[in-house]
Amino acid sequence: MRMKQDTIVFQGTFDPFTNGHMALLRQALSLSKQVLVLLLVNPAKKPLFCVEERKNLIAACVTRAGLSGVQIDAYEGLLADYMKDHGLVCCVRGVRNGRDAEFELENHRLSQTFYPSLKTLLLPACGAYQDISSSAVKAACQAGRLPSGWVPQAVADALQKKYPGLLIF
Repeated sequence: MRMKQDTIVFQGTFDPFTNGHMALLRQALSLSKQVLVLLLVNPAKKPLFCVEERKNLIAACVTRAGLSGVQIDAYEGLLADYMKDHGLVCCVRGVRNGRDAEFELENHRLSQTFYPSLKTLLLPACGAYQDISSSAVKAACQAGRLPSGWVPQAVADALQKKYPGLLIF
C-alpha cells in the first residue's frame, strides 16, 4: 500500500462503522486529500464483524458516499508502530465529550512514547452524532431496534443479517 506523508490516518475498530464515523471521515478529507481508514485489530475484543467484513463495509460506505482519496487497511499492533513503519505522522480522532477527549489525550501521550513524531488531531463530533458509538449501535441491535440515522445503509443491511428481525426505524 503506497501512502504519502500527507496522508491522515483515521483509526479505530469500527465495529460497526457509524454515521458518526462517516462524518469524521468527511472532516478528515476536508483537511487532507488522502485519508487512511485504519482498522486496529484488538485480539482482546470479540467483534461483531470480522476484519474483512468491516473493511468491505467501510469500502461500501465510502463508495456509496462518492468519496475519493480514501484507503482502508487493518493492523494488529500499536498505532505508533504502524504510523512509524509507513512514514505517517498525523492521525485524527473524534471526541463526543470530555471523557472521550481525556481518553484520546492519554492514547496520544502513550503513542508519542513509541513515536515522538506522531501528531493527533481531535475533532469534535457533529451534533447529530454526539451520542452514537459502535457500542450503542450494538446495544440497540441486541434490543431489536436501531434508529435509521445511526449507521450508513450498507451497515444497516449487514446488521439486519446479523440480527434477523431487527427493526430499523
